[in-house]
Amino acid sequence: MLVGAALLFPVRNTAAGEVRGSVTLRVEGVRLADVGPIVVFLEGADGPIPAAAPALTPSVRQKNATFSPGFLVVAAGQTVNMPNDDVIFHNVFSYSKPNRFDLGLYPKGSSRSVTLRHPGAVRIYCSIHESMNAIIFVSPTRWFDVVRPTGDFALTGVPAGRYRIRTWSEKLPETSRTVEVPETGSVPVDLSIGPAAGGTGGARAGEERRG
Repeated sequence: MLVGAALLFPVRNTAAGEVRGSVTLRVEGVRLADVGPIVVFLEGADGPIPAAAPALTPSVRQKNATFSPGFLVVAAGQTVNMPNDDVIFHNVFSYSKPNRFDLGLYPKGSSRSVTLRHPGAVRIYCSIHESMNAIIFVSPTRWFDVVRPTGDFALTGVPAGRYRIRTWSEKLPETSRTVEVPETGSVPVDLSIGPAAGGTGGARAGEERRG
């Protein structure tokens, strides 16, 4: 699935390893659950990694005038379905560049989709219902995980090579480091995240606020 990846960074063979570890917060009295989702993901240490997007097509449903789930992670190039389960019309759109889109109005029982090709946070809304909002985080690669309440994460099926492991959180700054993934077996990585300057998120490149 990593067509051409060997041309961009050292990959010894097609064997796959994994990265496992935990995330801790350097914020006294604050729990992981208090800061919302934290995503851990890999990118090429020496440049982008061309790779086919996962075949899975996840959905963000519209039900009871809410988006479900309210947070989703996909890989760059992956398509997301947006089915309308309500008896009313909805219009799903995003201002987040360069993934900006507008699916237009559509009724109950209909579904439209969008392919998100660029890494970063994508905020989605409904033009009819101001209270409807959600976030889709687009990882640059298929190797990502949402940190568990215990702080643990696991990135599996990773071809051997050099990567940059990074975090994303809406409320915290990112942290990153370079890792060497083995041909087989697991490499342990523990990540520590400090407080955000001014309380802003750590990975909002290309994002545009509503309005």
